[in-house]
Amino acid sequence: MISVVLPTHNNARTLGLTLAALVPAALDGLVKQVIVVDAGSTDATLEVAEDAGCRVVTGPADKGLRLAAGCAVARQPWLLIVDPAPEPPEAWRGVVESFLKRGEGRAAWLPQLGASGLAALLRPPGLWGLLVSREAYEATGGFTAGAGPERRLMRRLKGPRRLRY
Repeated sequence: MISVVLPTHNNARTLGLTLAALVPAALDGLVKQVIVVDAGSTDATLEVAEDAGCRVVTGPADKGLRLAAGCAVARQPWLLIVDPAPEPPEAWRGVVESFLKRGEGRAAWLPQLGASGLAALLRPPGLWGLLVSREAYEATGGFTAGAGPERRLMRRLKGPRRLRY
């Protein structure tokens, strides 16, 4: 159902944590494919990805082009774009399953864990993951070169829903 695309460059330490957060969803069949698109890591990133059974694709330094390369080899009807994070949200799976089950749209985003209370109101959370149907992704033209590729794609998707943990 979901192909996960992870852009990496020297992310060995955080990649393992992110992949571990995906394992239960892979065992249950929600995540069918994990693609690591690497920009020439010199640490153990590639070894971590290969040991975990990820498909590894070599990509350019530009993050947008790297993400486009990963999405091009993805085979599932949904794409989950995730940066390797030191603290992947444990509840990501439940909110994604609910979103897909209810058929609420073509795209959604998942916030990073972090600030809460007043701090969260003053500074909106960053992006942990972007979930987008392949159909919607292709209709927008996908990722392009340049800074902030996820945010630019979100604008072209015209308001993906924020999923709350």
